[in-house]
Amino acid sequence: MEEHPLRLLYLDSFTLADPTAGTPSSDAIGYGFTSSGVIRRGLSDLGFEVVRPRPSASSLLGGPRQARVRWIAEGYARILDALSEGPFDLVFSFHIFNAFPVEIRRMLLDLGQDSLLVGYTHGSHWDETDTFRFEAYPGLELLDLANLHVLNRILVVSDYMRGTLQRNIGAFNVTLAQQMEAKMSVVGLPLDTATMDRCRTTQSFEHLTVVFNHAPISSKNPELFVRVMHSVMARYPINVLFTRRFDGGTLAFDAIAGLIERFGERVLLGNDMALGDYYEALWRSQIQVSTATHESLGISTLEAMYTQNCCILPRLGSYPEICGEHPEVLYELGESGLEERLSYFIELPERRRAVATELSRRALKFEPARVVATIARVLRELHAEWCARRRAAP
Repeated sequence: MEEHPLRLLYLDSFTLADPTAGTPSSDAIGYGFTSSGVIRRGLSDLGFEVVRPRPSASSLLGGPRQARVRWIAEGYARILDALSEGPFDLVFSFHIFNAFPVEIRRMLLDLGQDSLLVGYTHGSHWDETDTFRFEAYPGLELLDLANLHVLNRILVVSDYMRGTLQRNIGAFNVTLAQQMEAKMSVVGLPLDTATMDRCRTTQSFEHLTVVFNHAPISSKNPELFVRVMHSVMARYPINVLFTRRFDGGTLAFDAIAGLIERFGERVLLGNDMALGDYYEALWRSQIQVSTATHESLGISTLEAMYTQNCCILPRLGSYPEICGEHPEVLYELGESGLEERLSYFIELPERRRAVATELSRRALKFEPARVVATIARVLRELHAEWCARRRAAP
Protein backbone atom coordinates (compact mmCIF):
# COMPACT_ATOMS: atom_id res chain seq x y z
CA MET A 1 0.00 0.00 0.00
CA GLU A 2 1.24 3.50 -0.81
CA GLU A 3 2.43 5.80 2.00
CA HIS A 4 -0.17 8.28 0.74
CA PRO A 5 -3.17 7.89 -1.56
CA LEU A 6 -2.22 8.18 -5.19
CA ARG A 7 -3.47 11.51 -6.54
CA LEU A 8 -5.15 11.08 -9.89
CA LEU A 9 -6.39 13.70 -12.35
CA TYR A 10 -9.36 11.98 -14.02
CA LEU A 11 -10.33 13.19 -17.50
CA ASP A 12 -13.87 12.28 -18.48
CA SER A 13 -15.06 12.03 -22.06
CA PHE A 14 -17.72 14.34 -23.52
CA THR A 15 -21.24 13.37 -22.50
CA LEU A 16 -24.75 14.67 -23.15
CA ALA A 17 -27.34 14.59 -20.40
CA ASP A 18 -30.15 14.99 -22.97
CA PRO A 19 -29.86 12.36 -25.71
CA THR A 20 -32.89 13.77 -27.54
CA ALA A 21 -30.74 16.69 -28.69
CA GLY A 22 -28.75 14.35 -30.92
CA THR A 23 -25.34 12.89 -30.24
CA PRO A 24 -22.03 12.90 -32.13
CA SER A 25 -20.80 9.61 -30.66
CA SER A 26 -21.90 6.53 -28.71
CA ASP A 27 -19.80 7.30 -25.65
CA ALA A 28 -21.55 10.67 -25.29
CA ILE A 29 -24.80 9.01 -24.19
CA GLY A 30 -23.52 5.56 -23.27
CA TYR A 31 -20.29 4.25 -21.82
CA GLY A 32 -18.94 7.77 -21.26
CA PHE A 33 -21.64 8.04 -18.60
CA THR A 34 -21.79 4.48 -17.38
CA SER A 35 -18.36 2.86 -17.54
CA SER A 36 -16.48 6.08 -16.85
CA GLY A 37 -18.58 6.84 -13.79
CA VAL A 38 -18.09 3.32 -12.48
CA ILE A 39 -14.29 3.61 -12.86
CA ARG A 40 -14.14 7.05 -11.27
CA ARG A 41 -16.22 6.07 -8.24
CA GLY A 42 -14.51 2.70 -7.94
CA LEU A 43 -11.00 4.15 -7.86
CA SER A 44 -12.08 6.61 -5.19
CA ASP A 45 -13.52 3.76 -3.13
CA LEU A 46 -10.21 1.92 -3.47
CA GLY A 47 -8.27 4.79 -1.92
CA PHE A 48 -7.24 6.96 -4.87
CA GLU A 49 -7.64 10.72 -4.53
CA VAL A 50 -9.63 11.43 -7.69
CA VAL A 51 -9.81 15.00 -9.03
CA ARG A 52 -11.95 15.95 -12.05
CA PRO A 53 -11.69 19.16 -14.08
CA ARG A 54 -15.32 20.31 -14.30
CA PRO A 55 -16.66 22.02 -17.44
CA SER A 56 -18.34 25.38 -17.30
CA ALA A 57 -21.95 25.72 -18.42
CA SER A 58 -20.84 27.75 -21.46
CA SER A 59 -18.79 24.83 -22.78
CA LEU A 60 -22.00 22.90 -23.48
CA LEU A 61 -23.74 25.61 -25.51
CA GLY A 62 -24.76 25.07 -29.12
CA GLY A 63 -25.68 21.94 -31.02
CA PRO A 64 -24.18 18.61 -29.91
CA ARG A 65 -21.30 18.67 -32.38
CA GLN A 66 -20.43 22.28 -31.64
CA ALA A 67 -20.76 21.64 -27.91
CA ARG A 68 -18.40 18.68 -28.15
CA VAL A 69 -15.72 20.69 -29.95
CA ARG A 70 -16.06 23.59 -27.50
CA TRP A 71 -15.98 21.19 -24.53
CA ILE A 72 -12.72 19.67 -25.80
CA ALA A 73 -11.12 23.03 -26.63
CA GLU A 74 -12.01 24.62 -23.30
CA GLY A 75 -11.04 21.41 -21.56
CA TYR A 76 -7.34 22.05 -22.17
CA ALA A 77 -7.58 25.22 -20.07
CA ARG A 78 -9.36 23.28 -17.31
CA ILE A 79 -6.64 20.60 -17.41
CA LEU A 80 -3.94 23.27 -17.22
CA ASP A 81 -5.62 24.90 -14.22
CA ALA A 82 -5.82 21.54 -12.44
CA LEU A 83 -2.19 20.70 -13.20
CA SER A 84 -1.10 24.13 -11.98
CA GLU A 85 -2.69 23.28 -8.64
CA GLY A 86 -1.06 19.81 -8.69
CA PRO A 87 1.07 17.83 -8.61
CA PHE A 88 -0.62 14.55 -9.54
CA ASP A 89 0.84 11.08 -9.46
CA LEU A 90 -1.15 10.09 -12.55
CA VAL A 91 -3.28 11.65 -15.24
CA PHE A 92 -6.00 9.20 -16.30
CA SER A 93 -7.81 9.77 -19.59
CA PHE A 94 -10.97 7.77 -20.14
CA HIS A 95 -10.88 8.47 -23.88
CA ILE A 96 -7.59 9.61 -25.43
CA PHE A 97 -9.30 10.92 -28.57
CA ASN A 98 -10.93 13.70 -26.51
CA ALA A 99 -8.11 15.63 -24.84
CA PHE A 100 -5.02 14.49 -26.74
CA PRO A 101 -2.25 13.02 -24.54
CA VAL A 102 0.39 14.75 -26.70
CA GLU A 103 -0.98 18.11 -25.55
CA ILE A 104 -1.17 16.99 -21.94
CA ARG A 105 2.41 15.74 -22.12
CA ARG A 106 3.48 19.12 -23.49
CA MET A 107 1.73 20.86 -20.60
CA LEU A 108 3.53 18.63 -18.11
CA LEU A 109 6.89 19.32 -19.73
CA ASP A 110 6.30 23.08 -19.80
CA LEU A 111 5.23 23.00 -16.14
CA GLY A 112 8.22 20.86 -15.16
CA GLN A 113 5.98 18.05 -13.90
CA ASP A 114 6.46 14.32 -14.41
CA SER A 115 3.02 12.84 -13.78
CA LEU A 116 2.40 9.48 -15.37
CA LEU A 117 -0.04 9.44 -18.31
CA VAL A 118 -2.54 6.55 -18.54
CA GLY A 119 -5.38 6.33 -20.99
CA TYR A 120 -7.95 4.20 -22.78
CA THR A 121 -8.03 3.80 -26.52
CA HIS A 122 -11.60 2.75 -27.38
CA GLY A 123 -10.93 2.59 -31.10
CA SER A 124 -8.08 3.49 -33.40
CA HIS A 125 -6.95 4.41 -36.88
CA TRP A 126 -4.64 1.43 -36.39
CA ASP A 127 -7.61 -0.93 -36.54
CA GLU A 128 -8.46 -1.23 -40.22
CA THR A 129 -12.05 -2.24 -39.42
CA ASP A 130 -12.74 0.98 -37.48
CA THR A 131 -14.18 2.76 -40.51
CA PHE A 132 -15.81 5.47 -38.36
CA ARG A 133 -12.35 6.82 -37.52
CA PHE A 134 -11.40 7.07 -41.17
CA GLU A 135 -14.74 8.61 -42.17
CA ALA A 136 -14.96 11.15 -39.34
CA TYR A 137 -11.25 11.91 -38.82
CA PRO A 138 -9.35 11.17 -42.06
CA GLY A 139 -5.61 11.67 -42.11
CA LEU A 140 -5.09 11.52 -38.32
CA GLU A 141 -3.39 8.14 -38.21
CA LEU A 142 -0.05 9.55 -37.06
CA LEU A 143 -1.71 11.75 -34.46
CA ASP A 144 -3.48 8.67 -33.15
CA LEU A 145 -0.12 6.92 -33.00
CA ALA A 146 1.53 9.86 -31.24
CA ASN A 147 -1.22 9.88 -28.60
CA LEU A 148 -0.52 6.22 -27.90
CA HIS A 149 3.24 6.75 -27.93
CA VAL A 150 3.33 9.39 -25.17
CA LEU A 151 1.28 7.34 -22.72
CA ASN A 152 3.07 5.52 -19.92
CA ARG A 153 0.35 2.86 -19.95
CA ILE A 154 -2.16 2.13 -22.72
CA LEU A 155 -5.41 0.62 -21.52
CA VAL A 156 -7.22 -1.55 -24.06
CA VAL A 157 -10.62 -3.16 -23.75
CA SER A 158 -9.94 -6.61 -25.24
CA ASP A 159 -7.26 -9.04 -26.33
CA TYR A 160 -8.57 -8.50 -29.85
CA MET A 161 -7.80 -4.78 -29.61
CA ARG A 162 -4.30 -5.38 -28.24
CA GLY A 163 -3.48 -7.86 -31.01
CA THR A 164 -4.87 -5.61 -33.73
CA LEU A 165 -2.81 -2.62 -32.59
CA GLN A 166 0.35 -4.68 -32.30
CA ARG A 167 -0.10 -6.16 -35.77
CA ASN A 168 -0.84 -2.95 -37.60
CA ILE A 169 1.64 -0.74 -35.78
CA GLY A 170 4.25 -3.48 -36.29
CA ALA A 171 3.65 -3.37 -40.04
CA PHE A 172 4.47 0.34 -39.86
CA ASN A 173 7.42 0.22 -37.45
CA VAL A 174 8.57 -2.89 -35.59
CA THR A 175 10.50 -1.05 -32.87
CA LEU A 176 7.57 1.24 -32.15
CA ALA A 177 5.21 -1.72 -31.95
CA GLN A 178 7.48 -3.42 -29.43
CA GLN A 179 7.49 -0.28 -27.30
CA MET A 180 3.70 -0.14 -27.48
CA GLU A 181 3.33 -3.80 -26.56
CA ALA A 182 5.31 -3.26 -23.38
CA LYS A 183 2.90 -0.48 -22.36
CA MET A 184 -0.44 -2.16 -23.12
CA SER A 185 -2.72 -3.62 -20.47
CA VAL A 186 -6.00 -5.37 -21.25
CA VAL A 187 -8.44 -4.23 -18.58
CA GLY A 188 -11.86 -4.33 -20.25
CA LEU A 189 -14.63 -1.89 -19.39
CA PRO A 190 -16.96 -2.15 -16.39
CA LEU A 191 -20.69 -2.47 -16.85
CA ASP A 192 -22.91 -0.19 -14.79
CA THR A 193 -24.61 -3.15 -13.14
CA ALA A 194 -26.07 -1.06 -10.31
CA THR A 195 -28.08 1.09 -12.72
CA MET A 196 -29.10 -1.91 -14.81
CA ASP A 197 -30.31 -3.71 -11.67
CA ARG A 198 -32.35 -0.67 -10.60
CA CYS A 199 -34.05 -0.68 -14.01
CA ARG A 200 -34.82 -4.37 -13.96
CA THR A 201 -38.39 -5.44 -14.70
CA THR A 202 -40.05 -8.81 -14.95
CA GLN A 203 -42.35 -7.53 -17.68
CA SER A 204 -41.62 -8.27 -21.33
CA PHE A 205 -42.76 -6.59 -24.50
CA GLU A 206 -46.10 -7.90 -25.78
CA HIS A 207 -44.34 -9.88 -28.52
CA LEU A 208 -40.90 -11.45 -28.65
CA THR A 209 -38.61 -8.49 -29.37
CA VAL A 210 -35.31 -8.37 -31.22
CA VAL A 211 -33.20 -5.38 -30.21
CA PHE A 212 -30.62 -3.54 -32.35
CA ASN A 213 -28.74 -1.27 -29.91
CA HIS A 214 -25.93 -0.04 -32.13
CA ALA A 215 -24.97 3.30 -33.65
CA PRO A 216 -26.24 4.38 -37.10
CA ILE A 217 -22.81 4.09 -38.72
CA SER A 218 -21.38 1.95 -41.49
CA SER A 219 -19.23 -0.27 -39.25
CA LYS A 220 -22.38 -1.42 -37.40
CA ASN A 221 -23.97 -2.46 -40.73
CA PRO A 222 -27.63 -1.63 -39.88
CA GLU A 223 -28.82 -2.11 -43.46
CA LEU A 224 -27.87 -5.81 -43.32
CA PHE A 225 -29.92 -6.16 -40.15
CA VAL A 226 -32.96 -4.48 -41.76
CA ARG A 227 -32.78 -6.72 -44.82
CA VAL A 228 -32.85 -9.82 -42.65
CA MET A 229 -35.66 -8.46 -40.48
CA HIS A 230 -37.87 -8.01 -43.56
CA SER A 231 -37.69 -11.76 -44.07
CA VAL A 232 -37.85 -12.80 -40.41
CA MET A 233 -40.73 -10.48 -39.45
CA ALA A 234 -42.75 -11.78 -42.40
CA ARG A 235 -42.39 -15.32 -41.03
CA TYR A 236 -42.75 -14.76 -37.28
CA PRO A 237 -44.98 -12.46 -35.13
CA ILE A 238 -42.08 -10.57 -33.55
CA ASN A 239 -41.15 -6.94 -32.91
CA VAL A 240 -37.89 -5.13 -33.51
CA LEU A 241 -36.50 -2.31 -31.38
CA PHE A 242 -33.92 0.22 -32.61
CA THR A 243 -32.59 1.97 -29.51
CA ARG A 244 -30.52 4.60 -31.36
CA ARG A 245 -31.80 7.47 -33.49
CA PHE A 246 -31.99 6.87 -37.23
CA ASP A 247 -33.15 10.15 -38.73
CA GLY A 248 -32.83 11.72 -42.16
CA GLY A 249 -29.28 11.60 -43.45
CA THR A 250 -28.18 8.72 -41.24
CA LEU A 251 -27.27 5.33 -42.58
CA ALA A 252 -30.24 2.95 -42.97
CA PHE A 253 -32.88 5.66 -42.46
CA ASP A 254 -34.64 4.80 -45.72
CA ALA A 255 -34.31 1.06 -45.03
CA ILE A 256 -35.91 1.42 -41.59
CA ALA A 257 -38.65 3.61 -43.06
CA GLY A 258 -39.42 0.75 -45.44
CA LEU A 259 -39.56 -1.67 -42.52
CA ILE A 260 -42.02 0.63 -40.72
CA GLU A 261 -44.17 0.96 -43.85
CA ARG A 262 -44.41 -2.81 -44.06
CA PHE A 263 -44.74 -3.79 -40.39
CA GLY A 264 -46.05 -0.63 -38.71
CA GLU A 265 -46.21 -0.69 -34.89
CA ARG A 266 -44.10 -3.83 -34.76
CA VAL A 267 -41.08 -1.57 -35.41
CA LEU A 268 -40.19 0.28 -32.18
CA LEU A 269 -38.00 3.39 -32.36
CA GLY A 270 -36.05 4.40 -29.27
CA ASN A 271 -34.46 7.50 -30.84
CA ASP A 272 -31.47 7.61 -28.45
CA MET A 273 -33.29 6.48 -25.33
CA ALA A 274 -32.62 7.92 -21.90
CA LEU A 275 -30.40 5.54 -19.95
CA GLY A 276 -33.09 4.23 -17.60
CA ASP A 277 -35.52 3.64 -20.43
CA TYR A 278 -32.81 1.92 -22.44
CA TYR A 279 -31.89 -0.51 -19.67
CA GLU A 280 -35.53 -1.28 -18.94
CA ALA A 281 -36.08 -2.01 -22.65
CA LEU A 282 -33.17 -4.45 -22.61
CA TRP A 283 -34.70 -6.32 -19.68
CA ARG A 284 -37.98 -6.51 -21.62
CA SER A 285 -36.35 -7.84 -24.82
CA GLN A 286 -35.38 -11.42 -25.62
CA ILE A 287 -32.85 -11.33 -28.48
CA GLN A 288 -30.06 -8.90 -29.31
CA VAL A 289 -28.37 -8.86 -32.70
CA SER A 290 -25.15 -7.40 -34.01
CA THR A 291 -24.25 -7.07 -37.67
CA ALA A 292 -21.07 -5.08 -36.99
CA THR A 293 -17.95 -5.33 -39.10
CA HIS A 294 -15.97 -3.63 -36.31
CA GLU A 295 -16.11 -4.20 -32.56
CA SER A 296 -13.28 -3.52 -30.14
CA LEU A 297 -15.30 -4.76 -27.13
CA GLY A 298 -19.06 -4.51 -27.60
CA ILE A 299 -20.34 -2.73 -24.51
CA SER A 300 -23.90 -2.65 -25.90
CA THR A 301 -23.74 -6.41 -26.42
CA LEU A 302 -22.39 -6.95 -22.91
CA GLU A 303 -25.28 -4.88 -21.55
CA ALA A 304 -27.69 -7.07 -23.50
CA MET A 305 -25.94 -10.18 -22.21
CA TYR A 306 -26.19 -8.99 -18.61
CA THR A 307 -29.91 -8.23 -19.03
CA GLN A 308 -30.45 -11.84 -20.15
CA ASN A 309 -30.86 -11.37 -23.86
CA CYS A 310 -29.86 -14.15 -26.18
CA CYS A 311 -27.26 -12.44 -28.36
CA ILE A 312 -26.54 -13.31 -31.99
CA LEU A 313 -23.08 -12.08 -33.01
CA PRO A 314 -20.83 -12.20 -36.08
CA ARG A 315 -17.66 -14.23 -35.73
CA LEU A 316 -15.27 -11.27 -35.83
CA GLY A 317 -13.63 -8.60 -33.71
CA SER A 318 -13.97 -9.10 -29.98
CA TYR A 319 -17.26 -11.00 -30.18
CA PRO A 320 -15.78 -14.52 -29.93
CA GLU A 321 -13.79 -13.30 -26.94
CA ILE A 322 -16.72 -11.89 -24.94
CA CYS A 323 -19.11 -14.77 -25.64
CA GLY A 324 -16.49 -17.47 -25.04
CA GLU A 325 -16.64 -18.75 -28.63
CA HIS A 326 -20.21 -19.90 -27.95
CA PRO A 327 -21.10 -22.08 -30.96
CA GLU A 328 -24.81 -21.21 -30.92
CA VAL A 329 -24.25 -17.46 -30.66
CA LEU A 330 -21.72 -16.81 -33.41
CA TYR A 331 -22.51 -16.71 -37.13
CA GLU A 332 -20.56 -15.95 -40.28
CA LEU A 333 -21.45 -12.38 -41.20
CA GLY A 334 -24.11 -12.33 -43.89
CA GLU A 335 -27.86 -12.53 -44.42
CA SER A 336 -28.18 -16.32 -44.52
CA GLY A 337 -26.18 -16.91 -41.34
CA LEU A 338 -28.05 -14.28 -39.38
CA GLU A 339 -31.49 -15.42 -40.56
CA GLU A 340 -30.68 -19.03 -39.67
CA ARG A 341 -29.63 -18.07 -36.12
CA LEU A 342 -32.69 -15.86 -35.60
CA SER A 343 -35.02 -18.60 -36.79
CA TYR A 344 -33.28 -21.12 -34.54
CA PHE A 345 -33.73 -19.06 -31.38
CA ILE A 346 -37.25 -17.88 -32.23
CA GLU A 347 -38.42 -21.46 -32.76
CA LEU A 348 -36.60 -22.89 -29.72
CA PRO A 349 -37.54 -20.71 -26.72
CA GLU A 350 -36.09 -23.09 -24.13
CA ARG A 351 -32.73 -23.07 -25.87
CA ARG A 352 -32.95 -19.30 -26.27
CA ARG A 353 -33.47 -18.83 -22.54
CA ALA A 354 -30.68 -21.25 -21.66
CA VAL A 355 -28.17 -19.45 -23.89
CA ALA A 356 -29.29 -16.09 -22.50
CA THR A 357 -28.57 -17.36 -18.99
CA GLU A 358 -25.12 -18.58 -20.03
CA LEU A 359 -24.29 -15.22 -21.61
CA SER A 360 -25.52 -13.33 -18.55
CA ARG A 361 -23.04 -15.28 -16.43
CA ARG A 362 -20.23 -14.47 -18.87
CA ALA A 363 -21.04 -10.75 -18.64
CA LEU A 364 -20.15 -10.87 -14.93
CA LYS A 365 -16.51 -10.82 -16.01
CA PHE A 366 -17.14 -7.12 -16.59
CA GLU A 367 -18.85 -6.32 -13.32
CA PRO A 368 -17.43 -3.18 -11.65
CA ALA A 369 -15.49 -4.76 -8.78
CA ARG A 370 -13.47 -6.98 -11.11
CA VAL A 371 -12.63 -4.43 -13.77
CA VAL A 372 -11.89 -1.52 -11.43
CA ALA A 373 -9.66 -3.75 -9.29
CA THR A 374 -7.68 -4.63 -12.42
CA ILE A 375 -7.33 -0.96 -13.37
CA ALA A 376 -6.24 -0.07 -9.83
CA ARG A 377 -3.62 -2.81 -9.87
CA VAL A 378 -2.25 -1.55 -13.21
CA LEU A 379 -2.04 2.03 -11.89
CA ARG A 380 -0.34 1.05 -8.65
CA GLU A 381 2.16 -1.25 -10.36
CA LEU A 382 3.00 1.46 -12.90
CA HIS A 383 3.55 4.01 -10.15
CA ALA A 384 5.67 1.59 -8.12
CA GLU A 385 7.85 0.84 -11.16
CA TRP A 386 8.25 4.54 -11.82
CA CYS A 387 9.24 5.24 -8.21
CA ALA A 388 11.77 2.39 -8.31
CA ARG A 389 13.37 3.79 -11.48
CA ARG A 390 13.63 7.23 -9.91
CA ARG A 391 15.30 5.80 -6.82
CA ALA A 392 17.75 3.83 -8.97
CA ALA A 393 18.63 6.81 -11.18
CA PRO A 394 22.07 8.35 -10.52
